[in-house]
Amino acid sequence: MRYYGSRRIVFMFKGLIGHGGYGEIYYAVDIRTADEVAIKVEPKKRKGRTVKRMILEQKVLLRLQGRPHIPKMIASGHDNRINFIGQIEVGNTVELALFSVMQLLSINIGDLKKASPVKRLGRSTVGRIMQQAIAALRDIHLGGYIHRDVKPANMCFGITPQSRHILVIVDFGLVRRFKNLDGTTRPLRPRAGFRGTVRYVSIRVHDRIDQCPADDLVSLVYSGLELLVGDLPWKYIVKGEDVKQAKLELQGDPQTSFLSLTCDSYQEFARAVFSLNTGEEPNYAALQALLTEMVGDRKMSDPYDWEMNYREAIEGVR
Repeated sequence: MRYYGSRRIVFMFKGLIGHGGYGEIYYAVDIRTADEVAIKVEPKKRKGRTVKRMILEQKVLLRLQGRPHIPKMIASGHDNRINFIGQIEVGNTVELALFSVMQLLSINIGDLKKASPVKRLGRSTVGRIMQQAIAALRDIHLGGYIHRDVKPANMCFGITPQSRHILVIVDFGLVRRFKNLDGTTRPLRPRAGFRGTVRYVSIRVHDRIDQCPADDLVSLVYSGLELLVGDLPWKYIVKGEDVKQAKLELQGDPQTSFLSLTCDSYQEFARAVFSLNTGEEPNYAALQALLTEMVGDRKMSDPYDWEMNYREAIEGVR
Protein backbone atom coordinates (compact mmCIF):
# COMPACT_ATOMS: atom_id res chain seq x y z
CA MET A 1 0.00 0.00 0.00
CA ARG A 2 1.23 3.47 -0.80
CA TYR A 3 0.52 6.76 0.92
CA TYR A 4 0.13 10.11 -0.76
CA GLY A 5 -0.85 13.31 0.92
CA SER A 6 -0.22 16.84 2.09
CA ARG A 7 -0.03 18.37 5.55
CA ARG A 8 -3.81 18.59 5.66
CA ILE A 9 -4.98 15.33 4.09
CA VAL A 10 -3.49 11.85 3.85
CA PHE A 11 -4.99 9.05 1.77
CA MET A 12 -4.16 5.37 1.69
CA PHE A 13 -4.51 3.76 -1.73
CA LYS A 14 -6.33 0.43 -1.48
CA GLY A 15 -6.69 -0.65 -5.10
CA LEU A 16 -7.33 0.21 -8.74
CA ILE A 17 -10.93 0.87 -9.78
CA GLY A 18 -10.31 1.39 -13.47
CA HIS A 19 -8.10 2.95 -16.11
CA GLY A 20 -8.31 4.32 -19.61
CA GLY A 21 -6.75 6.70 -22.09
CA TYR A 22 -6.92 9.57 -19.63
CA GLY A 23 -5.40 8.03 -16.52
CA GLU A 24 -6.38 5.78 -13.65
CA ILE A 25 -8.96 5.83 -10.85
CA TYR A 26 -8.04 4.40 -7.46
CA TYR A 27 -10.04 3.39 -4.42
CA ALA A 28 -8.56 5.02 -1.31
CA VAL A 29 -9.36 5.84 2.31
CA ASP A 30 -8.97 9.15 4.13
CA ILE A 31 -6.66 8.30 7.04
CA ARG A 32 -8.23 10.92 9.31
CA THR A 33 -11.90 10.09 8.82
CA ALA A 34 -11.88 6.56 7.33
CA ASP A 35 -14.08 7.92 4.51
CA GLU A 36 -13.84 5.99 1.25
CA VAL A 37 -12.92 8.08 -1.78
CA ALA A 38 -12.05 7.77 -5.46
CA ILE A 39 -8.79 9.33 -6.64
CA LYS A 40 -8.39 10.08 -10.32
CA VAL A 41 -4.71 10.28 -11.25
CA GLU A 42 -3.20 11.37 -14.52
CA PRO A 43 0.40 12.09 -15.56
CA LYS A 44 0.79 15.84 -15.91
CA LYS A 45 2.53 15.49 -19.25
CA ARG A 46 1.57 13.02 -21.95
CA LYS A 47 3.72 12.92 -25.08
CA GLY A 48 5.34 16.19 -24.07
CA ARG A 49 2.10 18.15 -23.67
CA THR A 50 0.20 19.10 -20.54
CA VAL A 51 -3.10 17.25 -20.47
CA LYS A 52 -5.75 19.98 -20.32
CA ARG A 53 -8.78 17.74 -20.05
CA MET A 54 -8.38 16.89 -16.37
CA ILE A 55 -7.43 20.45 -15.40
CA LEU A 56 -10.63 21.63 -17.10
CA GLU A 57 -12.62 18.95 -15.27
CA GLN A 58 -11.20 20.07 -11.92
CA LYS A 59 -12.10 23.72 -12.54
CA VAL A 60 -15.65 22.93 -13.68
CA LEU A 61 -16.35 20.54 -10.79
CA LEU A 62 -15.13 23.12 -8.28
CA ARG A 63 -17.49 25.72 -9.77
CA LEU A 64 -20.44 23.29 -9.67
CA GLN A 65 -19.90 22.06 -6.11
CA GLY A 66 -22.93 22.00 -3.83
CA ARG A 67 -25.33 20.70 -6.46
CA PRO A 68 -26.77 17.28 -5.55
CA HIS A 69 -26.07 15.54 -8.87
CA ILE A 70 -22.43 16.69 -9.18
CA PRO A 71 -19.60 14.56 -7.70
CA LYS A 72 -18.30 15.95 -4.43
CA MET A 73 -14.70 17.14 -4.69
CA ILE A 74 -12.54 16.58 -1.61
CA ALA A 75 -9.15 17.67 -2.92
CA SER A 76 -7.50 18.43 -6.23
CA GLY A 77 -4.24 19.63 -7.63
CA HIS A 78 -2.00 19.77 -10.63
CA ASP A 79 1.41 20.66 -9.21
CA ASN A 80 3.34 20.57 -5.95
CA ARG A 81 2.03 23.96 -4.80
CA ILE A 82 -1.62 22.96 -4.71
CA ASN A 83 -3.44 21.13 -1.99
CA PHE A 84 -2.72 17.53 -2.95
CA ILE A 85 0.88 16.44 -3.48
CA GLY A 86 2.11 13.10 -4.71
CA GLN A 87 3.81 10.93 -7.25
CA ILE A 88 2.61 7.94 -9.19
CA GLU A 89 4.77 5.14 -10.50
CA VAL A 90 4.51 4.72 -14.27
CA GLY A 91 6.56 1.70 -15.33
CA ASN A 92 10.05 2.31 -14.05
CA THR A 93 9.68 6.07 -13.99
CA VAL A 94 8.07 8.49 -11.56
CA GLU A 95 6.05 11.42 -12.90
CA LEU A 96 4.37 14.34 -11.20
CA ALA A 97 0.64 13.77 -11.58
CA LEU A 98 -2.70 15.52 -11.63
CA PHE A 99 -5.10 14.49 -8.89
CA SER A 100 -8.83 14.71 -8.24
CA VAL A 101 -10.12 13.25 -4.98
CA MET A 102 -13.87 12.71 -5.18
CA GLN A 103 -16.73 10.94 -3.48
CA LEU A 104 -16.79 7.21 -4.14
CA LEU A 105 -19.69 6.21 -6.39
CA SER A 106 -21.45 3.04 -7.52
CA ILE A 107 -20.64 1.25 -10.73
CA ASN A 108 -22.11 3.14 -13.68
CA ILE A 109 -25.67 2.68 -14.90
CA GLY A 110 -24.52 1.08 -18.14
CA ASP A 111 -22.88 -1.70 -16.16
CA LEU A 112 -25.93 -2.01 -13.90
CA LYS A 113 -28.00 -2.62 -17.05
CA LYS A 114 -25.51 -5.22 -18.29
CA ALA A 115 -25.83 -7.04 -14.96
CA SER A 116 -29.57 -7.49 -15.54
CA PRO A 117 -30.54 -11.01 -16.69
CA VAL A 118 -32.56 -9.40 -19.50
CA LYS A 119 -29.95 -6.68 -20.21
CA ARG A 120 -32.40 -3.87 -19.57
CA LEU A 121 -34.00 -1.97 -16.69
CA GLY A 122 -37.64 -1.60 -15.63
CA ARG A 123 -39.78 1.40 -16.53
CA SER A 124 -40.06 3.01 -13.12
CA THR A 125 -36.31 2.68 -12.61
CA VAL A 126 -35.54 4.28 -15.98
CA GLY A 127 -38.16 6.98 -15.41
CA ARG A 128 -36.53 7.98 -12.13
CA ILE A 129 -33.05 7.86 -13.67
CA MET A 130 -34.25 10.17 -16.45
CA GLN A 131 -35.92 12.61 -14.06
CA GLN A 132 -32.78 12.84 -11.94
CA ALA A 133 -30.56 13.15 -15.02
CA ILE A 134 -32.71 16.03 -16.29
CA ALA A 135 -32.18 17.77 -12.94
CA ALA A 136 -28.44 17.12 -13.20
CA LEU A 137 -28.26 18.59 -16.71
CA ARG A 138 -30.35 21.57 -15.61
CA ASP A 139 -27.78 22.35 -12.90
CA ILE A 140 -24.88 21.97 -15.33
CA HIS A 141 -26.58 24.17 -17.93
CA LEU A 142 -27.55 26.83 -15.39
CA GLY A 143 -23.88 26.90 -14.43
CA GLY A 144 -23.15 27.91 -18.01
CA TYR A 145 -21.80 24.56 -19.25
CA ILE A 146 -22.80 21.74 -21.57
CA HIS A 147 -21.55 18.24 -20.76
CA ARG A 148 -21.17 16.86 -24.32
CA ASP A 149 -20.78 13.21 -23.29
CA VAL A 150 -24.06 12.17 -21.66
CA LYS A 151 -24.41 8.37 -21.65
CA PRO A 152 -25.19 5.55 -19.18
CA ALA A 153 -21.48 4.98 -18.51
CA ASN A 154 -21.25 8.55 -17.19
CA MET A 155 -24.08 8.20 -14.67
CA CYS A 156 -23.67 6.65 -11.22
CA PHE A 157 -25.30 6.65 -7.81
CA GLY A 158 -23.82 7.32 -4.39
CA ILE A 159 -22.92 4.42 -2.11
CA THR A 160 -23.81 5.71 1.36
CA PRO A 161 -27.28 5.25 2.91
CA GLN A 162 -27.89 8.97 2.30
CA SER A 163 -26.69 9.04 -1.32
CA ARG A 164 -27.44 5.60 -2.78
CA HIS A 165 -30.58 6.84 -4.55
CA ILE A 166 -29.08 10.11 -5.79
CA LEU A 167 -27.89 10.05 -9.40
CA VAL A 168 -24.56 11.72 -10.17
CA ILE A 169 -23.24 12.76 -13.59
CA VAL A 170 -19.50 12.09 -14.01
CA ASP A 171 -16.66 12.73 -16.49
CA PHE A 172 -16.53 16.43 -17.25
CA GLY A 173 -13.51 16.16 -19.54
CA LEU A 174 -15.45 17.24 -22.66
CA VAL A 175 -17.44 20.01 -21.00
CA ARG A 176 -17.68 23.38 -22.75
CA ARG A 177 -18.89 26.74 -21.53
CA PHE A 178 -21.81 27.98 -23.64
CA LYS A 179 -22.56 31.04 -21.52
CA ASN A 180 -20.25 33.83 -20.49
CA LEU A 181 -19.73 34.69 -16.84
CA ASP A 182 -22.25 37.55 -17.19
CA GLY A 183 -24.92 35.07 -18.31
CA THR A 184 -24.96 35.99 -21.98
CA THR A 185 -24.87 33.15 -24.50
CA ARG A 186 -21.68 32.71 -26.46
CA PRO A 187 -22.12 33.01 -30.24
CA LEU A 188 -22.23 29.71 -32.11
CA ARG A 189 -19.15 28.75 -34.07
CA PRO A 190 -19.74 28.29 -37.82
CA ARG A 191 -18.43 24.73 -37.55
CA ALA A 192 -17.55 22.72 -34.45
CA GLY A 193 -15.29 19.72 -34.03
CA PHE A 194 -16.86 16.38 -33.13
CA ARG A 195 -17.12 15.92 -29.36
CA GLY A 196 -18.95 13.08 -27.64
CA THR A 197 -19.64 9.38 -28.18
CA VAL A 198 -21.00 8.50 -31.64
CA ARG A 199 -23.69 6.19 -30.27
CA TYR A 200 -25.31 8.94 -28.18
CA VAL A 201 -24.66 12.31 -29.87
CA SER A 202 -27.44 14.27 -31.54
CA ILE A 203 -27.86 14.67 -35.28
CA ARG A 204 -26.61 18.26 -34.92
CA VAL A 205 -23.32 16.95 -33.57
CA HIS A 206 -23.00 14.65 -36.59
CA ASP A 207 -23.46 17.79 -38.72
CA ARG A 208 -20.71 19.61 -36.73
CA ILE A 209 -23.14 22.22 -35.40
CA ASP A 210 -22.01 23.84 -32.16
CA GLN A 211 -23.56 22.04 -29.20
CA CYS A 212 -26.17 23.51 -26.86
CA PRO A 213 -28.23 22.21 -23.88
CA ALA A 214 -30.69 20.49 -26.23
CA ASP A 215 -27.92 18.21 -27.48
CA ASP A 216 -27.20 16.94 -23.96
CA LEU A 217 -30.90 16.09 -23.65
CA VAL A 218 -30.95 14.24 -26.98
CA SER A 219 -28.07 12.11 -25.69
CA LEU A 220 -30.16 11.48 -22.59
CA VAL A 221 -33.10 10.29 -24.74
CA TYR A 222 -30.83 7.77 -26.49
CA SER A 223 -29.41 6.69 -23.12
CA GLY A 224 -32.85 6.06 -21.67
CA LEU A 225 -33.93 4.18 -24.79
CA GLU A 226 -30.93 1.88 -24.43
CA LEU A 227 -31.72 1.25 -20.76
CA LEU A 228 -35.36 0.44 -21.55
CA VAL A 229 -34.92 -1.72 -24.64
CA GLY A 230 -31.45 -3.16 -24.17
CA ASP A 231 -29.61 -1.88 -27.25
CA LEU A 232 -29.84 1.00 -29.69
CA PRO A 233 -30.62 0.06 -33.31
CA TRP A 234 -27.30 1.54 -34.50
CA LYS A 235 -25.13 -0.24 -31.93
CA TYR A 236 -23.28 -2.30 -34.54
CA ILE A 237 -23.15 0.35 -37.27
CA VAL A 238 -19.57 1.48 -37.87
CA LYS A 239 -19.78 4.53 -40.14
CA GLY A 240 -20.83 7.78 -38.49
CA GLU A 241 -22.95 8.84 -41.46
CA ASP A 242 -24.91 5.57 -41.26
CA VAL A 243 -25.45 6.09 -37.53
CA LYS A 244 -26.79 9.56 -38.30
CA GLN A 245 -29.22 8.10 -40.86
CA ALA A 246 -30.50 5.56 -38.31
CA LYS A 247 -31.12 8.40 -35.86
CA LEU A 248 -32.99 10.39 -38.50
CA GLU A 249 -35.27 7.40 -39.09
CA LEU A 250 -35.90 7.02 -35.36
CA GLN A 251 -36.81 10.69 -34.97
CA GLY A 252 -39.08 10.64 -38.03
CA ASP A 253 -42.02 9.07 -36.21
CA PRO A 254 -41.48 7.81 -32.65
CA GLN A 255 -44.71 5.78 -32.80
CA THR A 256 -43.56 3.64 -35.73
CA SER A 257 -39.81 3.62 -35.14
CA PHE A 258 -37.67 1.77 -32.61
CA LEU A 259 -39.13 4.09 -29.96
CA SER A 260 -42.44 2.25 -30.31
CA LEU A 261 -40.89 -0.47 -28.14
CA THR A 262 -41.10 1.95 -25.21
CA CYS A 263 -44.19 3.38 -23.51
CA ASP A 264 -46.33 6.38 -24.53
CA SER A 265 -44.79 8.48 -21.77
CA TYR A 266 -41.27 7.96 -23.05
CA GLN A 267 -42.27 8.59 -26.67
CA GLU A 268 -43.82 11.91 -25.65
CA PHE A 269 -40.65 12.82 -23.74
CA ALA A 270 -38.52 11.94 -26.78
CA ARG A 271 -40.69 14.03 -29.13
CA ALA A 272 -40.41 17.04 -26.80
CA VAL A 273 -36.62 16.78 -26.71
CA PHE A 274 -36.24 16.20 -30.45
CA SER A 275 -38.32 19.33 -31.12
CA LEU A 276 -35.90 21.59 -29.21
CA ASN A 277 -34.09 24.02 -31.49
CA THR A 278 -30.44 25.02 -31.32
CA GLY A 279 -30.06 27.61 -28.60
CA GLU A 280 -33.55 27.04 -27.17
CA GLU A 281 -33.69 26.96 -23.39
CA PRO A 282 -35.32 23.68 -22.31
CA ASN A 283 -38.23 23.57 -19.87
CA TYR A 284 -36.67 21.01 -17.54
CA ALA A 285 -39.66 20.75 -15.20
CA ALA A 286 -42.01 20.06 -18.12
CA LEU A 287 -39.69 17.35 -19.43
CA GLN A 288 -39.61 15.70 -16.00
CA ALA A 289 -43.40 15.84 -15.83
CA LEU A 290 -43.70 13.90 -19.11
CA LEU A 291 -42.06 10.93 -17.37
CA THR A 292 -44.45 10.88 -14.40
CA GLU A 293 -46.51 8.01 -15.81
CA MET A 294 -43.38 5.87 -16.15
CA VAL A 295 -42.39 6.48 -12.55
CA GLY A 296 -45.87 5.70 -11.24
CA ASP A 297 -46.16 5.77 -7.47
CA ARG A 298 -42.45 5.10 -6.91
CA LYS A 299 -40.45 7.64 -4.94
CA MET A 300 -36.83 8.54 -5.70
CA SER A 301 -35.91 6.90 -2.41
CA ASP A 302 -37.64 3.61 -3.25
CA PRO A 303 -35.50 0.64 -4.36
CA TYR A 304 -34.25 0.56 -7.93
CA ASP A 305 -34.22 -2.51 -10.18
CA TRP A 306 -30.75 -3.73 -9.17
CA GLU A 307 -31.81 -3.62 -5.52
CA MET A 308 -34.69 -6.01 -6.26
CA ASN A 309 -32.83 -8.61 -8.35
CA TYR A 310 -34.09 -6.87 -11.50
CA ARG A 311 -37.62 -8.12 -10.85
CA GLU A 312 -39.33 -5.23 -12.66
CA ALA A 313 -37.16 -5.62 -15.78
CA ILE A 314 -37.73 -9.39 -15.89
CA GLU A 315 -41.50 -9.02 -15.50
CA GLY A 316 -41.52 -6.37 -18.23
CA VAL A 317 -40.34 -8.81 -20.91
CA ARG A 318 -42.73 -11.65 -20.08
